[in-house]
Parts: sequence; C-alpha cells; structure tokens
Amino acid sequence: MKLKKITFPLLSFFCLLLSVFDTYSQTTKTPELYLEPIFKVNYGDATADKPQSKSWTNKHGQWLLVGDEDGPKLLKKDISGWASQTSINQALQALPSRADVLIKGDEAHIVLVDDCALTVVQLTYTHDLKQYEHQSKVNLPIPEKCNTIETATITLDSKNEFWVCADMNESIMVWHSVNGKDWSKPFVLAADINKDDISLVVGLKNQISVIWSNQNTASIVERIHYDGDAPQQWSAPVIVQQGDNNADDHLNATVFENGEMALVTKNSVDKMNAPQFVLRLRNVEGKWTNIPYENLTKQRSPSRPIINHIVSGKIFEIHSVRNRENNQYFISVNEIVKKNNEWQFKELMQLKTKIKGKNGDVTSSKASFLPHQAKLIFFSDDLGNVYSFDLDTLL
Repeated sequence: MKLKKITFPLLSFFCLLLSVFDTYSQTTKTPELYLEPIFKVNYGDATADKPQSKSWTNKHGQWLLVGDEDGPKLLKKDISGWASQTSINQALQALPSRADVLIKGDEAHIVLVDDCALTVVQLTYTHDLKQYEHQSKVNLPIPEKCNTIETATITLDSKNEFWVCADMNESIMVWHSVNGKDWSKPFVLAADINKDDISLVVGLKNQISVIWSNQNTASIVERIHYDGDAPQQWSAPVIVQQGDNNADDHLNATVFENGEMALVTKNSVDKMNAPQFVLRLRNVEGKWTNIPYENLTKQRSPSRPIINHIVSGKIFEIHSVRNRENNQYFISVNEIVKKNNEWQFKELMQLKTKIKGKNGDVTSSKASFLPHQAKLIFFSDDLGNVYSFDLDTLL
C-alpha cells in the first residue's frame, strides 16, 4: 500500500500563524487556527485510542506512531514534512494499530492493542543508520475467555521493570516484565467494572499507579505497587472520587518533577451548564484533590481531555469539542494556572480543520515537554488525516 505524504509549505504556515490572532471565535473571542493535514493514512481516527501516548521528541528527532489499515506507521519529521519510516513499518505490518509508546533512552517500547491481543514491540535507534530498527515482538499472555480489550498503556518503574495495564472482560489487569521481553501472566486488580471502562498505568517516584474508571459504582479508583515488591503485591483500592456520575472512560495524566501527578478525566454528568471534566491532583503522599471544570453548554460538548506540562513550567490541557449548533469539531488548547490557591483554565487556541466530519483523539508524549524542544500535540479525523500543532507557538 502506498502511503500519502502531505506537506504544508513553510511560508504558508508562518503566514497563517501571523494572521491567526486576527481571527476569533464569535462566542469565546479565542484565536482560531485552521490546520492542514501533515499525513494521511487509510485508517480513520489514526491517533486513537484513549489514553495512549503516541509521540516523542529526543535528540534523534520528532516521532509519531499512528494507526493504518495494515498496521501501525512510524513517522519522523524532516525538512519537507512528516516521512514514513519504511523499514520499520514493513516490520510492523499486520500488527494491531492502536499503540501506546514508552521511550527509554534509544529504545521505544510499544504496546499494541487488538480486540483480544496485546503485543509489545521494542525498537532501538541505530546511530550509524540514523533510524529505529525492530528488535523484538512479544505477545502477552491472554486468558482464554477474553471478550474484548479496549485499550492498554505501558510504563517503567524505578527498577527499570516494565508494566502494562488493560481492561478486559469487565476487569482491570496488569502484566509485568523485568526486561521488556519476558512477560508474566496478568494480575487482576479489579473485577467489577463496566464494559465501557478503561485504565491507565503511570510511573511515579518509587511506585506504579494504576487508575481506572468504574461506571458501575460511579468511581475513579487507584491501586499502588511499590517498586521492588513482588509483582502481585498491590495496595488496597484507593477511591479517588465516588458518586455523582463522576466516572467515564476518559483518563490522561502527567507527572511533575516533584513527584505529584495531575490526571484529567471526563465524568458522566452530561447535564447542561455542569462541568464535564475533572482535574485530579495527587500529592506525593497519595492524597487526591478533585477540581471540576469545562461545562457542557448549548454550543459546546467537550470530550477526551489530555494533559501535559513543560518541565518546571506551564501546564497544558487539550480536548476535543463538538459544536452542538453546527455539529462541527475543533480542538481546544488550554493553560491551567494556579492563582490565589485556585485553579484556572484559560482557552488559548481553537484548532480547526476544513473537513465536515469528526476529528479528535488528541495525543501527545508520555514524557513532559522540555523547554528548548518542540511541544507537539496531534489529532486525527475519521478520513485518515493526521494533524499537528506545536504549543511553542503560544509561548
């Protein structure tokens, strides 16, 4: 299959940026920017699924892993645009397209998700060839009576051991590996979730946090594994919040340099002029604070929030919005600021496309942004177009 590479002329891009601040939403006075695709695949919603991270920036360049009809595609940004990495993509053919990426030095560890299969792939950057090469592929052990897996994420602990978590058969399960290649059978952390619920695994200071939604009990729940303990040894469930329809299957997190974590989730309130999202802050002692935000309005229906931050700097929250009046979609880019002991959410930009259909599934890097590197976010539409935006343009 021939991939279609789309370039966006550099001069046109900067002309567009210069004019963007003269274009405003009539209702919010927020600057708008219409984006052109950076790439096209034969796969709708190529940056799905919640809450996976699919991009990274390192000394070797800027990278993105997207879905396609014949397997995931690794892209690298070059002078002319985003280019497909042919040799790697040939090795990834026929593998599941929904991916979560963990970067460890010159290695990329990727968990790929199919309906009842999880595959972990390791790529290693080769300095002589100046490209990633395929190193290994492992299928994780899956119980025989699997009905479906919606999504999975991967992380690394302080002992350099690997963890994957996923929802399966109304349960939350985790897999463990000391080297990224030999994986355990899954441990069940919860067995009472809704079939629509998902989970997220996050590496914290000397511990691993697995967080999930439970719409049956209207709860957001966490369990902790302390680095060095036996793989099956986990804390009792911690109720982050319960009641008032506060759970839905939208989760994304970022970890600050002081060990605190910020988690953004969607709730199931779905009530006009009521908050649809919750910012959940976890301090180093494990105490949670929940701050509702982003109302459902007559015009705006928000969904799928993600969060990331610049090291020792600004915090960004990005989500998709459906305009309820004209059924058009855009991406809302926001800054989260603490002022006078209160958290404020300021919309900085609305990212729009020229298509009439759905777009969304915002993704970013698992790692925090570095001050002097590009701060890229990505999203896609249901026609196979992939879009990119550098948050540096707002700084």
